[in-house]
Amino acid sequence: MSQNQTGAKKKGMNKWLITAIVVVIVAGFGATAYGVLKENNPMAMYLLAEKNTMEDQWDRLEKYNFGSLELQDRMLEEAYQSKQTLSMNLNVEGEQVNQQFPQLMFIQGLLSTAKIEMNTKINPNTEETYNSVDLLLQGSSMANVQIYQNVKNFSIQAPFVYDKYFTIANDQVGAYLEKMGEPSNGITEIPNIAKYNQASFTSEEMKEITSDYMRTLGQQLKEEQFSLQKNVAYQDKQYDKVTVQISEQEARDMIRTLLIKLREDNRIWSVVNTQMQLQGGQQSMDEDTMKEDIDEAIEGLDQIKLPEGIQIEAYIKDDLVAHEKWTLPIEDTNGKQVDITVSSDYLKQTQENYLSKVTVDVNPVAEDQLFQFSYKENGKSTKDGLHVDYMIDINFKGKTDDFHGNLALGTDYKENSSKTEFDLTVEGSDPSLQEFPKVTGFFNTATKEESQNQLKRNIDLGLDITMNNSMVGNTKGHVEFHIKQNYAFNNEMKFPEMNNQNSVNIMELSKVEMEQIGLEIQQNLQKYIGSFTGGFGGF
Repeated sequence: MSQNQTGAKKKGMNKWLITAIVVVIVAGFGATAYGVLKENNPMAMYLLAEKNTMEDQWDRLEKYNFGSLELQDRMLEEAYQSKQTLSMNLNVEGEQVNQQFPQLMFIQGLLSTAKIEMNTKINPNTEETYNSVDLLLQGSSMANVQIYQNVKNFSIQAPFVYDKYFTIANDQVGAYLEKMGEPSNGITEIPNIAKYNQASFTSEEMKEITSDYMRTLGQQLKEEQFSLQKNVAYQDKQYDKVTVQISEQEARDMIRTLLIKLREDNRIWSVVNTQMQLQGGQQSMDEDTMKEDIDEAIEGLDQIKLPEGIQIEAYIKDDLVAHEKWTLPIEDTNGKQVDITVSSDYLKQTQENYLSKVTVDVNPVAEDQLFQFSYKENGKSTKDGLHVDYMIDINFKGKTDDFHGNLALGTDYKENSSKTEFDLTVEGSDPSLQEFPKVTGFFNTATKEESQNQLKRNIDLGLDITMNNSMVGNTKGHVEFHIKQNYAFNNEMKFPEMNNQNSVNIMELSKVEMEQIGLEIQQNLQKYIGSFTGGFGGF
């Protein structure tokens, strides 16, 4: 690829990167209200109402998800052990599918007696990790694998085929692949799992970072951009209407401020680097490349054409934004305009009775196309909690094709549990979508705190799938997954100790020793397969 082609590709990518950032600003702009005091002016009124609206919805989310959020935060910061059991049931009905897969009944029976047990220990202070996975059939262990990692080494063992751990230094993976004559493909080391487990943000850190960025954007606003109309009628009610007009250059300045802050934010780059390391990449090079892309995006801000700027209309009542509409016409380098509209509603009767909706419309003016995404919540109080109906809807209509996807969910929240039923519908002009299965199901969770440092959680997922196509005929399937989890937070956990008796360092093995071990593993595996299939009638 020539340099001109590469440059053209990067410019195209940066144009869409910049456009995406504009949409992100539209979606999160209201949070700029953090730190702004209410005054008798349109700007303060709007920002405070946006702040209140966002916090009101966040508080409700925290109230009914507090246990899960607290568990996630503690797992990022504290040493813990988790024991999990996964079981499942499968039932498939259909004359044609039973004829095509005569062993289906046997497989269904086998799965109903199968369990997977997982045991995990992570200590972020010592950067140690232990994981074991055990497959059981009718209560008997059929196969198990376990790993242990510390700051220096990584060890793995499959006891059913070899009785010792295989150990290698974390930073010698590339050397080992070269020793075996295999390409490393840039993989030089095994990243530390415990360290990677911390490479995320707690809920409080996310709120802090979000408010920090939105506060920075808010500093770009000017009072002259805001105007106020009192007692405006809208949908049969009276509101205070605030209109915000942001010019094309002001929008560019806001994006530039956001990009510069992102480029210099070590909080984010620290997490990104650690996550990229687990994927085997050279994090410093990747960070440099990503920052170069940000620099190019900053330099290419003039590519953004907003001939009418950005206009916001907000209808405010009781210090909340009840209705809001963003209008964002974007023009590409060829002069073709795409109209983007973001509309939102938040109607609150009581804390537990509310309607929240966001709709994004994208309409290329010169083309007969329309894309719409909408998200809706409808909450109602119940005797012992909250019921919320959710809907996610995607619509696309073009000259010759169309697509519609809808996910409807109904969730009953209680203090320590939730029960959800869902229904997925996908349809469209593409022939493959005509045979898309009907999918319904449930997702339930229940958490019980045994003590300050111990808790239990159960997760149940069920799917009902109905399809009628040329491959499987008229078929119905039902599958359930059941997960039982036990968490214990403890700084005194014991980990395996690697020594010459229970492990072998694969970098120190000679070619002859490697061949001997490989032969032993092959023989053990054959014995295992023979005993396994023999126990099930040669299946």
